[in-house]
Amino acid sequence: MPLVNLTAVLPNAQRLGYAVPSFNVCTLEMIAGVLQAAEMVRSPVIIALAERHFRQINPWHISAAIREGAHRAKIPVVLHLDHAASLEGVKLGIELGCTSVMIDGSRLPFGENVAVTRKAVEIARAHEVSVEGELGSIGGSEGEVQGGKEPKLYTNPDEAAQFALETGVDALAVAIGTVHGLYRTAPQLQFELLEQIRRSTEAFLVLHGGTSLPDSDFARLIERGITKINIFTELSLRSAERIRKNLERSEGAIGITESLEGVTMEIAEAARRFFQVFRGVGRSESLL
Repeated sequence: MPLVNLTAVLPNAQRLGYAVPSFNVCTLEMIAGVLQAAEMVRSPVIIALAERHFRQINPWHISAAIREGAHRAKIPVVLHLDHAASLEGVKLGIELGCTSVMIDGSRLPFGENVAVTRKAVEIARAHEVSVEGELGSIGGSEGEVQGGKEPKLYTNPDEAAQFALETGVDALAVAIGTVHGLYRTAPQLQFELLEQIRRSTEAFLVLHGGTSLPDSDFARLIERGITKINIFTELSLRSAERIRKNLERSEGAIGITESLEGVTMEIAEAARRFFQVFRGVGRSESLL
């Protein structure tokens, strides 16, 4: 299927009460495992590239592999650029063929965040690319494993309404108590705050820092309006653990292909569970 953007998959998620997982990937095995799981459970999927990973991977190579996999897939696939730090990053994402981009101005003062996000929307709209913004402070950095501290600045519902109205973003990442990476302490999720934000704006709400939350929390978050949930850490850890076990099993020299044996399967198993927990099984059928 051709790639689609967020506006093709999130309205259905909001209407039917499920969330579409957004899996950050940085290897071919991760791409293959995520697509395999999505097709197995017949769910739409968002495959994302984190800008911070471009120091380790060639974005042109990895984006081309995602586009090819999506073309062969029988389910809707969004190619998303995660956490672009600047308008130059947004432009690069569009050049890479992303159908959705996130501009992260959350560390800027509110007015500057509005200005840069509005410009990103203007740039992206010319290419039929959807845009995600962020408001509030989500602990840690996208793509890290160790985990950040609890956010000190939650998303303000009134500011969320103003931000969405003035920028025109399609989706909004909100700070309600999650952090990127592994949690150092149990998160204190602000469910009532999420309800207030949902009532304040029509933008699709996004949760960053989804790895290791209990299934019951995911259910409550989806019921309160979350339609996109970002996942990376669990996929990263399971890939590395499979490689470690492969190396430990070998009594002699081991090649790269042997060291990667089973990684795609690990990713597929992990991704399949998230599709089930997020209530996305079978949802692609209503989008085709």
